[in-house]
Parts: sequence; structure tokens; C-alpha cells
Amino acid sequence: IYLDNIYFSSASTTPTAPTTSAPSPTASATDVISVYSDAYTDISTVNLNPNWGQATVFSEETIDEGNVIKLDGLNYQGIEMDPSYAVSQDVSGKTTLHVDYWTADSTAFNVFLISTGPTEVAYSVPVTTGSWQSLEIPLSTYSGTVNLSDIIQMKFDGNGTIYLDNIYFY
Repeated sequence: IYLDNIYFSSASTTPTAPTTSAPSPTASATDVISVYSDAYTDISTVNLNPNWGQATVFSEETIDEGNVIKLDGLNYQGIEMDPSYAVSQDVSGKTTLHVDYWTADSTAFNVFLISTGPTEVAYSVPVTTGSWQSLEIPLSTYSGTVNLSDIIQMKFDGNGTIYLDNIYFY
């Protein structure tokens, strides 16, 4: 008897990174304040990777011809609307913060808005793995504590590796 290639495998076919672009946004460009998106004109003064002492490894990657942010080994990552803090964003006339995310391994993910003070409030994301997820966070989640007419920063915290795209207010 000759036997060959007999084995048991636990190899996973679960992808560790997205292979397709995030869903295309549908909000009218005239109604959007874009922080990061190929579909809209972004705020020109945004700093996507300020040095806040984070352990997160920030990078931008191209996936399926679209640009995305990769937060590898996320502990926290900030975004500054203007590194000089001379300009804040007034999003008080908007109702929603939109964020597309993709993760294979995160179990915790929070999205913060930060106004001068600093004053910040977290939105805890119910994490789904293995596909692009579109968050529609009501800005009322943040109002009352964060001054929506004076947004100076955003912050993401959690764990694992998270890809982000289409970060905008509308």
C-alpha cells in the first residue's frame, strides 16, 4: 500500500485584509464635509497621522484602485482637523458622521469626536469582521458634551487591524 498527501488542515480561508474597495458613498458632495475619501474633496488641513505617542502603525494603502487608511495593531490613532489648531470644523449643521471600516480581527473599536478643551465622547462600534461595514453615527451621540461647532480632532481606539475609508460628515 502506498499512501501520499494524507493530512488534516486547519488553514483558514478568512481574509486578513479587504480585497475590494469600501462601498461608494451616495451623499451629495454639496452636503459633505470630508475628512478622508476618494469620492469627495477632503479638508485641506487634515493631519491623518499626528504623533500622539500611539503604538498604532498608520499607513495608507491602495485596495482595488481605492485609497484606504490601515491602522495596524490599533491602540489609538488621532486625526487633527488642522495641526496648528487655527481652524476647527463646524459640523453643527450636519446630522451624521459616516465611517466605512473593515477588520478581520478587532473585537473593540471606538470612534471619538473631540472639541476644544479638549472634550471628547466615544461611540462604541458593534464590530463585524470580514467585510466592509458602513457606520452612520448620529451626531446627537456627541452633542451636549462635544461642541459640534468646534471639532478639532477625531480619535479611533480599540484593537487589531482596522481599515478605514469614507470618513465624512453630512
